[in-house]
Amino acid sequence: MRTQEEIVNRIKERTNIDLIGFETDEYKECLDFEHVKEYLKDGVTPEKWNEVIETRDMHDVMKDYMPFAFEKARDERGISASRSISHYIAWLWLADDNELWKTIEEYHDYGIPQLTQICEYLGIPVPK
Repeated sequence: MRTQEEIVNRIKERTNIDLIGFETDEYKECLDFEHVKEYLKDGVTPEKWNEVIETRDMHDVMKDYMPFAFEKARDERGISASRSISHYIAWLWLADDNELWKTIEEYHDYGIPQLTQICEYLGIPVPK
């Protein structure tokens, strides 16, 4: 997993690319209160943030989300399919064990080729 400083820097780098925040919101969920507080609404306390935040294994998150991502891609749901790829870019970057996130940034065909690559990386079958 990336360090808190790496994640904050990544948010700053990607904010102009990820205009809606689908990708950068994933990074924020991995920050402790000290690092995330500038992005939170007023009134969110460390206690409230700690109730929301959880430690996640990015590989498990990616595997669990894959059937939903393929459903959106196969149904040609453009915004939802694109959002799935944004999530995967973030999760792959956060996992920090490869550079696959770089190769899936070129979104096309509703993300089916990119999702297939991710399935291969994760060692899981492409969902039916």
